[in-house]
Amino acid sequence: LIDDLYEAGKLNDFYNYYKDNLREENGLRYLSVFSAYFKNRDILGQLIYRARINNSEVDNLMVGSKNFDAIKLFYGEAYESLTSNFTVLACLNNLESGRKFDEFMKLTLPQYIKDLEKSKKDGPIKGNPIFSKFSDCLDSSLRNGSHHASVWRQGEVVMYRSGGTGAERSISYSRYLYMCGVLTVSVAALHMVELHLVSKYS
Repeated sequence: LIDDLYEAGKLNDFYNYYKDNLREENGLRYLSVFSAYFKNRDILGQLIYRARINNSEVDNLMVGSKNFDAIKLFYGEAYESLTSNFTVLACLNNLESGRKFDEFMKLTLPQYIKDLEKSKKDGPIKGNPIFSKFSDCLDSSLRNGSHHASVWRQGEVVMYRSGGTGAERSISYSRYLYMCGVLTVSVAALHMVELHLVSKYS
C-alpha cells in the first residue's frame, strides 16, 4: 500500500506530517516496548513462537519462568504504545479510502489523536483486511488492569480488575504471556511499516 501510494504521488503530505509530528514520539514508544521485552525476554519470550504463528491454543500450557511481578505492567505498556502509534495506520487507511490523510469519516485528526479512547483507536482500521490483524489480542479490560497495576498472579491464573465496574476477571498465565507476545509482534510489525515509509524518502 505504501509503495502504491508513493508511486501515485499521494503519500507526500502524510510523510511530511509524519516526519514533523509522529516519527520521534513513535520511535520512543517502540524503544520503550522493545527494551522492556528484552529485559524480561526469559519470561515474556516463552510463548513468542506461538504468537508469531497465531497458535492461540495455550490455556493448558505450563510455563517455566514465573516472575510475574517483573512483567505485570508489560501488557498495558505495549497496548498503550501500539494503539498510540495506530495513527500511522489510520492515516494510511484514509489515503487508501480516497480521502486526505487527515480526513476521517467522522473525526478530525486532532480528535483521533487526543480525544479518542485507546480502546477505540483501531475503529477506523479494523474493518480493513490490510490492517485488521493489528487488533488481535487488544483487550481493554486487561489493559486497564495491567496499566494501573490492578493485576496479580494466583498459581497458573492471572487475576485483574477491569475499568468501569472494577469487576474481577481472570485468564491463564500462559494466555497472558501469549497476548503479550502477540502485542510485541504487532508493535514490531508496525515499526517495520514506519521504517518502510521512511525508506521511500531516504
